Amino acid sequence: MILGIGIDNVDVERIQKKISKNPDFLSYVFSSVEIEICNRKTKKYESFAARFAAKEAFLKAIGTGIDLSIPLNQIVIHNQSDGKPYIEINDTIRMLFTNLFTFTPKVHISMSHSSTEAFAFVIIESD
Repeated sequence: MILGIGIDNVDVERIQKKISKNPDFLSYVFSSVEIEICNRKTKKYESFAARFAAKEAFLKAIGTGIDLSIPLNQIVIHNQSDGKPYIEINDTIRMLFTNLFTFTPKVHISMSHSSTEAFAFVIIESD
């Protein structure tokens, strides 16, 4: 059963400007693992923007939208060995799910980007 759907798009230039103007932006929004992954990419700003969109899509899917009590850097986007993205269900996210659901649901995520925009789509479903 689908419990939530979220979609978001982000302007790559907007994220690039935020990163350039505010050095704290990276650590506020992204985990150290995400920063390392994106900085290794040829198109790092597109990668940061896609992850930002994924975090916003995830928050929309759980029904909160941007909520300042949920640290964005705790919503960690990883990639499987085949490149497929997934959201790490760490203690912060697990507590969030505990408050919203009586179980840990499955989270499906898809991200894409062009040179100017990044997109993400999240589906949350029960087992």
